[in-house]
Amino acid sequence: MTHDELIAYIDDSTNGLKHEHLFEKLLTNTKALRAVVELHKPESSRMPFCVECRGVWQGEIDVVLYPCPTIRLIEKELA
Repeated sequence: MTHDELIAYIDDSTNGLKHEHLFEKLLTNTKALRAVVELHKPESSRMPFCVECRGVWQGEIDVVLYPCPTIRLIEKELA
């Protein structure tokens, strides 16, 4: 699935669902969101770097402090 297809699927995920199916979709969407948050967890309490956003650039370790941009955006949208 392309990025655009995934965004369209998320945007349309509850369109046309009957009331009894909304709870199932909510659980599925919650699992997906939790999976993203788990990917972007801090390495440890002593080293608050996002595990997923950490990378290597020209032989040097590139670190992104937690909360990373992904987590900050999720927090913003949930507020």
